[in-house]
Amino acid sequence: MGERKVDVKLPDLGDVESVRVVDWLRDEGDAVTEGDDLVEVETEKTTFVVPAPETGRLERILVREGASVLVGEILGSIVV
Repeated sequence: MGERKVDVKLPDLGDVESVRVVDWLRDEGDAVTEGDDLVEVETEKTTFVVPAPETGRLERILVREGASVLVGEILGSIVV
């Protein structure tokens, strides 16, 4: 059985349509466990952390710090 990619997506945050990526808390190639803090984002009112959706290795960061993203947009990918 081969590797499988899992997208790290910006979850639905209610009334928020877009956020700014503040900081990736892991680097490409790092091992991650489901639920680990992965990327910090901010809205106009607050900052929150997007967790790793599954256990694996952070393969790719698609959205860099400072960029704005919309709800549902893919931030990166994990290989499981």
